Amino acid sequence: MNVNSRVVASLAACAALVSAGCADTPSSDVSTATATLENSDFAGSVDIGNGRSMYLTCKGTGSPTVVFVSGRSDRADIWKTVTEPNPTDTAVFDGVAETTRVCAYDRPGTVTITGEQVEPSRSTPVPQPTTAADGARDLHDLLSAADVPGPYVLVAHSWGGLIARLYADSYPTDVDGLVLVDTLTELLYDGLTPQQQEWWTTLNSNYSPDLEPYNQEKSDLEPSFQSLRDAGDPPPMPVGILVSDQPYDLEPLAAAGDLPPGVPVEFGSAIYSAHLAAQHELAERLHARLVLDTNASHYVQTEQPALTTDVINEVVDAARTNPDQWLS
Repeated sequence: MNVNSRVVASLAACAALVSAGCADTPSSDVSTATATLENSDFAGSVDIGNGRSMYLTCKGTGSPTVVFVSGRSDRADIWKTVTEPNPTDTAVFDGVAETTRVCAYDRPGTVTITGEQVEPSRSTPVPQPTTAADGARDLHDLLSAADVPGPYVLVAHSWGGLIARLYADSYPTDVDGLVLVDTLTELLYDGLTPQQQEWWTTLNSNYSPDLEPYNQEKSDLEPSFQSLRDAGDPPPMPVGILVSDQPYDLEPLAAAGDLPPGVPVEFGSAIYSAHLAAQHELAERLHARLVLDTNASHYVQTEQPALTTDVINEVVDAARTNPDQWLS
């Protein structure tokens, strides 16, 4: 079996498992640049100290700066990708760059899969697994080292949602808005029974052996959930939440022989129900605009880039002009 098909088969439930990334996406054409961040476009490595560097790409002008936080395993490229059903739409990264400054970055261990080729993270590897707190600290170190101007609107997908929410709590004066795209929450996990939590953790620890040579990103789940429970909610700010409206299906994973033993195939519906309940609770807590009719699976931003861009632009505009009036 070739690398691409084996990875996709092994992680066929990525769209059904809220914390996983793992999209089979085309590579971006962004080349490494030696330009400084004073230029309108930038793509290159930034020294964040302690012998580490992280890849950052930025485009456009304006404030607040939109910072994209990918889901687990996804490089920055995912925000420049468009898939069915709207393959001719403008990708979210480019669409939002028409109205303000945008930046995206690679976390250690993330990848892009193109055909037979696995393109590794352009950031220095770190020991895995990592926590949401690790991700928030890395993002802060990167934005500080690169002198990316704030304030920020953080746009996060999947696992990245934990990082973005923790960042907003840890550095509240830096963040003026959030857009959460079908993100993982501790509320989903807490809404499952103990047996279901065990199944869910098993599913979300089902890493591909083909990505081990790339020091693939892995999630230390329970400490990450606890950090969000301890943090509580960030200060009031404009927040948009987009949610997949397609129930999770574990059948492809079962058909490929990659459903972990003991996990029932019908468990997908329980995950989706807990996910929806969690998104409603989070939206109420954050006074967020909740978008449920997305006509998309887990990768809302690649399947419905125009919708995602519209919600981001609404949050950016509110952050600029009337943050206290958001959904009032």
